[in-house]
Amino acid sequence: MASRKQPVLVSASAQAEVVLGAERLINREVSWLAFNERVLDESNNRSYPLLERLRFLAISANNLDEFYMVRVAGLHGQVQEGVQHRSPDGLTPAEQLDGLSAAGAKLIQRQQEAWRGLRAELAAAGITVLPAAEIIGTERAWLEEHFRKHIFPVLTPLAVDPAHPFPFIPNLGFAI
Repeated sequence: MASRKQPVLVSASAQAEVVLGAERLINREVSWLAFNERVLDESNNRSYPLLERLRFLAISANNLDEFYMVRVAGLHGQVQEGVQHRSPDGLTPAEQLDGLSAAGAKLIQRQQEAWRGLRAELAAAGITVLPAAEIIGTERAWLEEHFRKHIFPVLTPLAVDPAHPFPFIPNLGFAI
């Protein structure tokens, strides 16, 4: 009796690489930066209200911070450990970092340009962003009181036990 060959189990990502080839795959980090560029593009879309455009810029900045803290830090860790395994698109962690460095710098530059433009538009609309040193008098007193009563308690570590249940914290999202 002839023996039958057992099927070889291959992961879906390996199958995709075989079918598509590495040259047809997009690096996930590069793809993520491209997505974040599209979010940033919305901050320049004049069909949105000004403060909504500012929100898109803030989302883009927050996303980029998280990207560097998680994705780029992970790649740095791989480089430090000497990992040479290539991603499905054929890049080593070091090669990915090289490409991300230039793309990230370009995105940061675009964010800064968007901020300068939005800041000028905000000023024209009567909304001024001041450095902390320029906030004085009653405005500073109001801000300090507001921070102490509403923001600081949320930032302060709390002991939580049956005698001290976790306090209710309302949604602190700002309606811009």
